[in-house]
Amino acid sequence: MSNLEQFIKEKREQIRKDPGKIFGLVYPYLLIIGVGVGLLYVNKMNFIGRQEVPIAVPDTSNVPEEITIQESRLVPAADVMLLSQPSDSLVQIGKKIFQTTCVSCHGAEGRGDGPASTGLNPSPRNFTSKEGWVNGPKLTSIYQTLQEGIKGSAMVAYEQFSPIEKFALAHYIRTTFVPNPPPPTKDDLTMLDQLYNLSQKRFIPAQIPIADAEKLIIGENQNKLSKVKDIIARIGNDRNSAVSRLFNEITGNKEHAVTVLLNSDNWINNEQEFINIIVDNVNQDGFNGRVFNLSDSEWNELFNYMKSIFA
Repeated sequence: MSNLEQFIKEKREQIRKDPGKIFGLVYPYLLIIGVGVGLLYVNKMNFIGRQEVPIAVPDTSNVPEEITIQESRLVPAADVMLLSQPSDSLVQIGKKIFQTTCVSCHGAEGRGDGPASTGLNPSPRNFTSKEGWVNGPKLTSIYQTLQEGIKGSAMVAYEQFSPIEKFALAHYIRTTFVPNPPPPTKDDLTMLDQLYNLSQKRFIPAQIPIADAEKLIIGENQNKLSKVKDIIARIGNDRNSAVSRLFNEITGNKEHAVTVLLNSDNWINNEQEFINIIVDNVNQDGFNGRVFNLSDSEWNELFNYMKSIFA
């Protein structure tokens, strides 16, 4: 038996007789491994703790469309066939519109890299590229985009532009940025005319966003409520007046009665209209049945008094 075999045999015999010694033999190695793992963890802590989260690009395709404030206007008739020709004057008009309205998103070079394009999803149209057009680069297609916008994008409709302005802007985009734009066909122009009734004068009604309409309604109601309170206060200040006392006697709900009169100014110069407003809806307009007992002179006094109060 070799010395190595004899040594191993002795160690085995020692471990069998005293098992606790095996921990003493292994412990230094376990300690070295543990320290090594700890140092590795500390060294990589910044990497492990850091979460690589990509920047979230806002999706403008799900942004609900909101109408803009527009005044009512009359749109003149347009000669589509004539406007389909890119004259110098039309192109110059289109250039001014592009620089004031479109360049912020589409960029001065029409590449869709304007300062307002950051974060838009989808990105604004790159007019110099032949790829990715939604409606296409045809004259009538660009007109349609300007008329209707593109749903699911930041491209809104520009109905406030006249047909001449839309054609002018389309011509500027096509002649300046679009490579080899396809010429418009007579059929395309005829369909565009029929689609938007361009050869006929049109009346565009006014429109206002819901949020602004709500503010106006609330503001009007607040103003009306303020006027109602002011009128009732003025009548209350005249409580020693016979006509003021008469008003108090024939009203069951002063706020409602004053509001009814405030909602119409037809009675201001017409005593009979004043009487009709009150008696036609007694007990519903804030006045009570005592109005039927008023004499002609009392009606006259009440009319003149309310006229002075509402003036």
